[in-house]
Amino acid sequence: MTGGKRKVPGRATVVWRCGKGLGCTLPIMLVAGSALAAEITLQMKGGGFTIQGELKAFDGTKYVIESKALGNMSLEASRFDCVGGGCPSQPIAAAPAGAVAVARSGQLGTTTWMGGSAQGTAVMPKLIQAYASSIGATVVRSVGSDNKILEFKLTDTGGRELGNFVVARQGVPAGLDGLEKKLVDVVWSARPITPEEQAKAQKAGLGNLRAPGNEHVYALNAMTVLISPDNPAVSLSIDNVAKIYSGQIKDWSELGLPPGKINVYAMVQTSGYWGAFEEMVLKPRALQASPDIIRLDAATDWSDKVAQDRYGIGITTIGLIRNSKPVNVESSCGLITRPSNFAAKTEEYPLTHRLHLYSSGLPKSQLGRELLSFALSPAMQPVLKEVNFVDQSPELLDFPAQTARVAYALNAQTEDFDINMMRTLISELKGASRLSTTFRFGTADATLDSRAIADIARLAELLKSPEYRGKQVLLIGFADAIGSFATNLKLAERRSAAALRSLVVAGGAQVRTQVVTRAFGELAPVACNDTPEGRNFNRRVEVWVKN
Repeated sequence: MTGGKRKVPGRATVVWRCGKGLGCTLPIMLVAGSALAAEITLQMKGGGFTIQGELKAFDGTKYVIESKALGNMSLEASRFDCVGGGCPSQPIAAAPAGAVAVARSGQLGTTTWMGGSAQGTAVMPKLIQAYASSIGATVVRSVGSDNKILEFKLTDTGGRELGNFVVARQGVPAGLDGLEKKLVDVVWSARPITPEEQAKAQKAGLGNLRAPGNEHVYALNAMTVLISPDNPAVSLSIDNVAKIYSGQIKDWSELGLPPGKINVYAMVQTSGYWGAFEEMVLKPRALQASPDIIRLDAATDWSDKVAQDRYGIGITTIGLIRNSKPVNVESSCGLITRPSNFAAKTEEYPLTHRLHLYSSGLPKSQLGRELLSFALSPAMQPVLKEVNFVDQSPELLDFPAQTARVAYALNAQTEDFDINMMRTLISELKGASRLSTTFRFGTADATLDSRAIADIARLAELLKSPEYRGKQVLLIGFADAIGSFATNLKLAERRSAAALRSLVVAGGAQVRTQVVTRAFGELAPVACNDTPEGRNFNRRVEVWVKN
């Protein structure tokens, strides 16, 4: 169920709701001056379920609320009791049919987004469909003479045009060029822009595209290495995966496994997923793909062909593992990470990468602004799951599920280790669960990166929900291993304090009574400290919830 709200001329706001495939109900009118902006709590009759949100409408039979976690929802008054302050005492009359159409007609404008083929084909059509459902609009798709360009026309229930969304699947470099020429509003990318691209954009007057407000992380992707369930391998190092895909390792016996020629599978070279794999695995090692790789077009085959081949190895996204066996990834320092949504959301699974949207401030059209906001909202998360990306909805993982990490930390080098502090860390976390929300920082500083700033807002809203109200939350600062232990401990303290300050700004003073900070320096690393990427993962603040 989806919904939205818009102003109509005069003194009212219209709220509507649409069910998937069911059309939209008559809008409910919110009379100006009513107390409907109040936060209310709805409790299922008989108990067992409670939901909280901002009251948007009430017609005597249904409550329409906006839940920070779930978006707009319509709930039957016969099944729920409104408890506490802010509950409506009287129903509000319905607006005439067609009010939404009058309000929306011709107001949204046109927005053009550009980027690579993979996201342009898989994600952008789903984005506009989900957004259209949320406002009760219809989408008409067309392809012009250039089949790389898709156009989506939004119309209201009367067939009147509301706006146009142009999706140009012409690559990130072309998108950044279009952004500089003000022909493109948003560029999507499976990688961060390069320093050279940033310098060029700044010279063109676009400002710092890596700054918060211009760089938006809207999803994550995690590549998974697959083998047959009949293959006894459990873990592979990234170096060995690179050697297999470049043709340097050709037989499983070279890895201490039963002999057999390795059959190497991968998606076609034009796939954005292959590009991501190259960027993370081959290019950092100055390697090129072997010409002997068996290329597969269908996404289901990426897994299924490997599952049927005892000597096969393949790669896919974490959402398409299917019947094959994923292998753990072993880093250069011996740290082993199991592929999981949680590890991907924390970005501690080594083959995880961010999916970005770049803009120069807010898009000029209303449609562009609303689409960008929608892409970063809770309502977008189910869409990301549908296209097999990793969404940004927080997940919890209890302490016993993280024994491998603790075991690795206990085996750290003596000069980087404080056994008494490690005992304190284990004691502090033993009865707690880690939230996947993790804040990361630059080298030797306590400045939140662009994703962390967005995650602060998400966490602030999450802590207001009934599930987390009253629970103690720990913000635990960590550092990489560059520098002295004492210096890194102070830096970790600064980071947890910076996260708390930002959280108080986003969530209000009540956060201070619920959240405490801790710091453990370079203890309990989540990645190896021998590479810049690993050190980046270790400069972090974790969020733990006491049960």
